Amino acid sequence: MGRALARARDGHRANVGRRSWFVRSSSITRLEGRDGRADADGGRDGWGWTLDAGASVAYARKGALRAGVVERRDGKAALVVREFPSLESVKVSEKSVEMRFAASADAETAEAFASEVAANAQRADALLSAAWELINEFGLEDGEVCDASYVSELMFEGEERAAGANAFAAYRLLQSQAGGTYFKAKGKGTYEARPSDQIEALKKKIEAETRAAAVEDEFLDEIRAAIAAPRGDKPRGQTLWRASAEDNDARVRRLEALQAYALGDKFHSAVEKAMADDLLGKLGFPRSSESALKLLISTGTWSTHENVSVRKYGVPIDFPQEALDECASILANPPADVDASSRVDLTHLSAYAIDDAGTVEVDDAVSAESLDEGRIRVWVHVADPSRWVTMNSTLDITARGRATTLYYPTELVPMFPLDIAAGPMSLGANAEASEAMTIRADVDADGNIEDFDITPSLVKIDRRWTYDEVDAELDSVTCDASLRLLYKVASARDERRADDGSVTIILPETSIKVQGATARGGEDDATVEMVKLESNTASRTLVSELMILAGDVVARFGIKENLPLPFRGQGEPRLMSDDEWDEIPEGICQDMAMRSCMNASTGGATPRPHSGLGLDAYVQFTSPIRRYADLLAHYQIKAYLRGEQPPFDTESMERVIEDIGNSVGGAIRSQRETSKYWASVYFASQPASARWTAKVVKFLRGDDLVIVIFDDLGFESVVKLDRPALLGESVTLRVVGAEPHAGSITFARVHE
Repeated sequence: MGRALARARDGHRANVGRRSWFVRSSSITRLEGRDGRADADGGRDGWGWTLDAGASVAYARKGALRAGVVERRDGKAALVVREFPSLESVKVSEKSVEMRFAASADAETAEAFASEVAANAQRADALLSAAWELINEFGLEDGEVCDASYVSELMFEGEERAAGANAFAAYRLLQSQAGGTYFKAKGKGTYEARPSDQIEALKKKIEAETRAAAVEDEFLDEIRAAIAAPRGDKPRGQTLWRASAEDNDARVRRLEALQAYALGDKFHSAVEKAMADDLLGKLGFPRSSESALKLLISTGTWSTHENVSVRKYGVPIDFPQEALDECASILANPPADVDASSRVDLTHLSAYAIDDAGTVEVDDAVSAESLDEGRIRVWVHVADPSRWVTMNSTLDITARGRATTLYYPTELVPMFPLDIAAGPMSLGANAEASEAMTIRADVDADGNIEDFDITPSLVKIDRRWTYDEVDAELDSVTCDASLRLLYKVASARDERRADDGSVTIILPETSIKVQGATARGGEDDATVEMVKLESNTASRTLVSELMILAGDVVARFGIKENLPLPFRGQGEPRLMSDDEWDEIPEGICQDMAMRSCMNASTGGATPRPHSGLGLDAYVQFTSPIRRYADLLAHYQIKAYLRGEQPPFDTESMERVIEDIGNSVGGAIRSQRETSKYWASVYFASQPASARWTAKVVKFLRGDDLVIVIFDDLGFESVVKLDRPALLGESVTLRVVGAEPHAGSITFARVHE
């Protein structure tokens, strides 16, 4: 090659005066010799070319020069060409043809030679560099360019090959990335030699791009290996995506984009979508949020049962270290009780703390004693977390951000750290006495409140009761007298509220419990249990009515003392006509219909009626360990009782209620979606032979898309029936599909 280039250099010097191989930019030519074009009558477009079947041509397709033999014409302006080396028949525009070879064999030879040259990167660079050096040494006048024929003479001078093969190879090189480094395309088939500083800059750019491509290929291979690995051998968490000096944090940014994309349309930006789609496409995945989720799970980045809703709504699971440190400090050095002097000692009362068996945050307990004329004095003792936590402390701010305790099927996610929430904050944690806020109400035989007060107190919980234990005790002929009084006043209050327009809806509930997973998710060994909960029991009615009684009293207290409190309200239900109502079967179907008539509840710093409860005003007060809005009411009332200015005026109370509402909204949506997910996992895990009996309780569209409630599970689901059913009719169902991450389950009716 060196001798050939030397001869080319000599030839160039001999011809430099006439510049026979240079053309003006205004007279761009094609690769074929210019003599043929002079014959205007010889062929199409005045080229002197005939492009019928058998013609051997070079043409541009998909950004590259290719060679082939014309098989036939396709209309006036298109050709069908058998392309080398694939021998595939392709359709090309006649305008894309750049040159014609003398014989069909020449096209195949040219393609083979051009591929051979291009495959040897070192040789290709040497050829381009030498050609550029020759051209650059003698220079071009302003506006002059060279064509590929000339460059091929410099590259392959003296090397004999089939006609056009050298020019074809040169053209292919000029079109390549390496060719673009040395020569700049100025028009179809013509080029300009680049300045040396521009070449160096381009080489550095290409080198950087090559390194980046190698890093990218390595990363893609790592992802494919992670996908192929057994579940137990996959890299965990963000191991696969750790930043390195070579990728300049690109992996981290891609993980962030992929995770945002996996959450759905409302949770990612256009930039994140584009970045995630690019990665999914390179890996052969469909470009979609569902694919992003599958990729994250299949690589081990997310768990098999990843709780997407926790990420979607930003639900905090772990507590910040500052909050844990403050909690530890409080436990080690309990703060002074600022209300110690005003606490009323009620440790002589029998206080019943009634909860589910697994409850660890004990917010409330109840006591009762008889008065004259059929009246009953009721005490509702409520945990006093503000005895331990001050407003705007780290723990308080953390609890405000969480807004509520969450009950996932997998675990409890508390509003306060459990060390303090299930410890000194909870009633009964201290064997001697617990600090509380006690609501006293004197209730007459008709359920009317005659007198009330609220005071800091000390109470003693002798024993904790479960709902089942209370039901059994109430059924016993030896039932404790105080417990019997509590049920009596609860029944009277229930009737009183009903007379005042309250709405009672009795629907079964489903308890979903998961073992082997956490709030964040879990792997394949997680197991799901579903059981039916009955809400219409004596014990649950007792507790519910007394908590509503407490909320009624707190609202009355707030109104009396003109205190801004987190009031709850609900508008009147949107009732259907009597004729429509009478067509609905009594019981569960009417309860479902009434639920659809109810308006959403509202919150604010001023009193408002609560039609669902049949109350003029209502404040939730009895769960301050688990609901921040309840704790707000504690802060206000305790400050007032101490003779201090309450911390919130009406305006600031409205603001904090709105903030809490936003946090609670996302948390409750996460809790609901998580329950749907695990319900879907449960049904997906059942054998194909499994059958369930359910009752049709509501029509959604016509009489084939319905809501059903499962008899044994209390589970509610939308089902499309293959034929109409009646309200209240029992149907037998089987599972035909479940998509846990979509929270969907598809049932089909079974006809026995």
